[in-house]
Amino acid sequence: KEIIKRLEKIRKNEIINEEIEISNGLNVLVNDKRLEKIGKYCEIKTIEINAVQFGFSQDLFQKVSKKLAKKNVKSELSSFDLQIIQMVNALDDLIQTSNLISERLSIWNNIPTPKNKIEPFNKLFKATNDEIKRLENQIEVDMKNHYPNISNIIGTLIGARLISYAGGIEKLAMMPASTVQILGAEKALFRFKKEGGRPPKHGVIFQHQLINKSDRSKRGKIARMFATKISIAAKADAFTKNDISTFLQNGIDKKLREIK
Repeated sequence: KEIIKRLEKIRKNEIINEEIEISNGLNVLVNDKRLEKIGKYCEIKTIEINAVQFGFSQDLFQKVSKKLAKKNVKSELSSFDLQIIQMVNALDDLIQTSNLISERLSIWNNIPTPKNKIEPFNKLFKATNDEIKRLENQIEVDMKNHYPNISNIIGTLIGARLISYAGGIEKLAMMPASTVQILGAEKALFRFKKEGGRPPKHGVIFQHQLINKSDRSKRGKIARMFATKISIAAKADAFTKNDISTFLQNGIDKKLREIK
């Protein structure tokens, strides 16, 4: 259990107590960016240590690996961004279902159809749309509670879709702004790489009204600006948990005035 605690700290880019003790008062060179606070970073040749010689058997290694894997899986399954991803996927499924039912009802309404045959579909259509609204409201509440920076900068639904496309809040936080800008435009990007033409300038963030209602010539610049701010917002939501949305919004307002 103690070994797992230390491995988890290392995975989170934290420094463990033993490393601090070893480096205390010494001019240490480190070859891991994680350890820059306790030593000078440089690429140096490492020495492989045989753990068995220090009493750490292969059997212990296997036990630690199994327990750590189980803990990581449990953590991943209970992570909040996974819930957001599932809600976004469910929302998309419901929207697609609603569109199919609407199309069917539209066809039936144009031909003589007994009311008792079409009424069940009307009820299903209403129930589906009610669930869409409920899910959208739930996403809005959860996003504001857990990811306030992204929510305030780009909106709750767009923010949730960005997390979904990225595969999680930490993955989104680690992406360069150029990748954030075109998240959701993967098909267009693949088509550009395969067939040529113009690369996509924006993905799901195009749904934001400050982008889609701007002059076509300025959308690319505005999208790049938003992607940069979203990248910073995601880092704050994923790691520091500080609400810096007001600071970011002031930067957005200033940049928009410059662009326009």
